[in-house]
Amino acid sequence: MKRESLVLAGLLLLPLSLAGQIIETSGNVSVMGGEYTVMNNVWGATTAQRLEVDLNGTYFKVILSEHNNTEGTPAAYPFIFKGSHWGSSPTKDSPMPKRIAEIGSAPFTWVIGTAGVSGTWNSAFEAWFTETGTGTDYTGELMIWINYAGGAGPAGSKVATVEIGGHTWDVYFVAWDSWNYIAYKLTNVADSVNLDLKDFMHDALTRGYLRTPWYLMNMEAGFEIWRGGQGLTTFSYSASVTEGTSTENYSPTPFSLISPSNNKNLTSMVIPFKWQASVDPNSDPVEYIFHLSGQNVDTTIAQISEDSLLFNGTNSLEPDTLYTWYVKATDGIDTIESKTRRTFRTPNVTGMNVPEEIPGQFHLGQNYPNPFNPTTVIRYQLPVSSQVTLKVYDVLGREIEPLVNERREAGNFSVTLDAGNLPSGVYYYRLSVAPLAPPAPTSAERGERDLVSLTGDGQTEGFVDTKKMVLIK
Repeated sequence: MKRESLVLAGLLLLPLSLAGQIIETSGNVSVMGGEYTVMNNVWGATTAQRLEVDLNGTYFKVILSEHNNTEGTPAAYPFIFKGSHWGSSPTKDSPMPKRIAEIGSAPFTWVIGTAGVSGTWNSAFEAWFTETGTGTDYTGELMIWINYAGGAGPAGSKVATVEIGGHTWDVYFVAWDSWNYIAYKLTNVADSVNLDLKDFMHDALTRGYLRTPWYLMNMEAGFEIWRGGQGLTTFSYSASVTEGTSTENYSPTPFSLISPSNNKNLTSMVIPFKWQASVDPNSDPVEYIFHLSGQNVDTTIAQISEDSLLFNGTNSLEPDTLYTWYVKATDGIDTIESKTRRTFRTPNVTGMNVPEEIPGQFHLGQNYPNPFNPTTVIRYQLPVSSQVTLKVYDVLGREIEPLVNERREAGNFSVTLDAGNLPSGVYYYRLSVAPLAPPAPTSAERGERDLVSLTGDGQTEGFVDTKKMVLIK
């Protein structure tokens, strides 16, 4: 949520007991010689708020708060930060922005006062992340709630409970349009913490909520206030980042199977499989390995770059038979299996003449088997009559063999590649499709109607797709 400052009118005179401190009424002020900035941030309301600030330390206190938000966004977020906040120049001697992969540690301490404070509020440490280390195009927001009152709660849904830094935290997550929001809410509230942000980043990385190439932009701590909040105090705050090179590889994140649903009774031997995409926290490419087993079948299809697979079991699967499938995801180093395995039952087609279903879209399937030696099958589907070209290329882009170059009617097709005369290595196959216009209607069919153009029916644009396969001899 963007933090916009509200300039509050009225300067209060400092009593003698507050020598060396000020009443902040003008948005923000640098403290500790510019090492930190305190911001009197009111962004979800128009009500008044004033802070008492120590210019030589990290102390600040909410001495006036007239907020009364009952739901939705907080009214205000008075806070102290190091780094760059929403495009501001970095604070003095800031170690940020810093790539997550280059952070050795990111310790912070925070001592607050909450005794006797009424209303609805939370005490939240916060860190922001971008892909580039510049600007405000944030990709991640990580909050650490150490204290809270009233009905305040993190955004998103609770996804886990974890132990970090000797404390127990409930983890919340939501993927907004612009960035990932992650919150760790302390189950037993505290007014003093000494923690390492890197521990929380590590947990978020294992869940796929952050990426190691992203940049940590700032480290801040303050109070989200809905109602009341007067008296909330930060007695001291410190934050730092140390250099360190991380060589840790994070495995692809856990994922679930989508369709066919478990124990599904299928109506076709041409089966569209679908699963959730897995995310690699190191931003490495993820490939999938599909497994199918059952009567007379034990199939593995590797190097799938998409989160789906169209499998034609017409010649391999038995009718009215139960089969099991699952998927693995790999980044080339670590491999994980889908959270569950699923079963389905093929249709009973014995003695039946089942017409082939016309596909709903163009599709080029992953060859099977892959890797292969020396033959493999390539499948593709056409929703309309088309001029089809299917060619094989080596890694230098040289054409090896044209497999198909002719007109085909709508339907599901397969072609076998025999690579017995080719050396081991990586090859690519490319499908190029040019849909054909249907024959013109007769005058009787046309009547008084105008000829209807194919344009706009969703099947007339050309289709091109390329996939990789591996020959191992």
